[in-house]
Amino acid sequence: MDEQTARWDGRLRRIIAVLVALAVLAERAADRSYPVRCFVLWLLRRPEAVVADFVFEATGMPQPAFAGIGTTGNEPEDALLLAARLHALAEALAVLLRWALILPPLRGRERSPSRRGATPRPGRLALTPDGLTAGPNDTS
Repeated sequence: MDEQTARWDGRLRRIIAVLVALAVLAERAADRSYPVRCFVLWLLRRPEAVVADFVFEATGMPQPAFAGIGTTGNEPEDALLLAARLHALAEALAVLLRWALILPPLRGRERSPSRRGATPRPGRLALTPDGLTAGPNDTS
């Protein structure tokens, strides 16, 4: 692993740790009084939206149609929903980190022939320039 990859690896790991910590804060806010819960949820909604935008942009996936649902309430259920979204985003970043460590960097050199236009093995998913692609289902 080169120096730049190691730096990005460390940065993403710290961001994942921060997201998990924010999720724990959202879970704890569910048990607090209404004014405290409102303030904590107000603080946590912006980072959640920024990271969600980053994850959907990095994966090339469209934002789900229900992305904004449940992001305005201040009830205990809303706090738990926000915590669940923060945990899911942390997991998505962990998956992106694993992909980044597996795939060779694309800057400064040509894509490897094994990745360019390669057909994934049956039953496997492959990350291609067009996104995730499933291998052909060979039933022979």
